[in-house]
Amino acid sequence: MARLKAPYYRAVFKCAREKIPARFAVVTAHNPLGREAPAAQNLRRDAALRRRLDAFKIRRFRVTGGSPDGRHREAGWGIVVDSPAKARALAAQFEQDAYYWVCAGRIYLGSCAGGALKRAGSWNARRARW
Repeated sequence: MARLKAPYYRAVFKCAREKIPARFAVVTAHNPLGREAPAAQNLRRDAALRRRLDAFKIRRFRVTGGSPDGRHREAGWGIVVDSPAKARALAAQFEQDAYYWVCAGRIYLGSCAGGALKRAGSWNARRARW
């Protein structure tokens, strides 16, 4: 399993809603395989992910993740699924290195290559200030 990049553990999140589900995942389609992509390509990939979520009738809400200083941001989706495995499969389909699983206010980082989830902080402490 590939080692996840350090910035993934420091990511902060801006959520489109105040009240969040008890458990959900955060998945993005931006910047496949951790390589910066042009904005137009990221918009197309985000729209494709949104269509996939809608086709599978997966409840979603906008979550943008990024660096604490706000210089790097990636639009993604909070998705209400019953297991991290479903989030991992979706993220992998969109060529992502990782995804986040949020359960009872705790954030876990998962590799799309598999393996155990890694503790990555609390949701309230990782709310973006930008």
